[in-house]
Amino acid sequence: MTKQHNIEQFWSTVTHAKLALHGNQLGYAFIIPNNAKAAVTIVNGRCESYLKYQELAYDFYSKGFAVFMCDHLGQGVSSRLLPVADKGYIHSFEDYIQGLSLFVEQVVKQNWQGKHYLLAHSMGAAISYLYLANHTHPFEKAVLSAPMFGIPTPGFPYPLAKLIVNILSLLGLNTHYFFGQSGYLEKPFQDNPLMQCETRYNAFRTLYKENPTLQLGGVTVGWLKQAFLAIDQIQSTSTELPILLMQAERDTIVANAWQDQVVARNKTMQKKCYHGSLHEILFEQDAIRELALNDIFQFFKTDLCE
Repeated sequence: MTKQHNIEQFWSTVTHAKLALHGNQLGYAFIIPNNAKAAVTIVNGRCESYLKYQELAYDFYSKGFAVFMCDHLGQGVSSRLLPVADKGYIHSFEDYIQGLSLFVEQVVKQNWQGKHYLLAHSMGAAISYLYLANHTHPFEKAVLSAPMFGIPTPGFPYPLAKLIVNILSLLGLNTHYFFGQSGYLEKPFQDNPLMQCETRYNAFRTLYKENPTLQLGGVTVGWLKQAFLAIDQIQSTSTELPILLMQAERDTIVANAWQDQVVARNKTMQKKCYHGSLHEILFEQDAIRELALNDIFQFFKTDLCE
């Protein structure tokens, strides 16, 4: 029996539901194996849906973890905030944080009591970091994969990019795409900056092709403004929670140097760089992905689940 067949069987037993937030709906899913001794909440990145994380959820479930996942407001199976659903937009990053907090309080804590860990990717890791630093939470440890602690601004010095975004925002263009951004585009595997595993990349694109409501395009001026504000907050925030930061050596989506600054400021945070990896470490080629998974399970002390 292939792993893919096992994943499909596993996924058919997952609970899917919606959660109300400020008149909108957050889509979420969870599954709790028999005799589970630990749980993980998986927080996805921009443009993503928990539906993309079926393999990862299966890997944790197979290790005896209860798995909880939720889509951010404005993407995935959650409510979109603009008439043009392709536009990446948020009123405030605090809305993302409130969504995560609500999910933890009303779904996670209502269905699980015990050891609990958090695993977050990219934008989800930025949201999670601010949540963990500023809210009461049940998590004992967290892993942040390629966290969005800084955004590359090619062609512009970072302060100039922020100034341009702020001016455009003042002009009332928050719901407009930023320069060079557009609706959902499917890049061929050879040109993608996300991962080097063609099988996982094709599976991700097929999922979005078969479920067009999952598709999300580029970012708006408003999203960028809020992202810059969140990054400023991250760069002045610390937490005492034990955190493993997984850095993708060849990342072009987020700025690794900004991650290093946060690591240097947090005494309980450790970093591991995955050589040769593009942005999506957990969707990479098997050699990179399996190393990352082993590091995560070791960090979370999976012997609790054996």
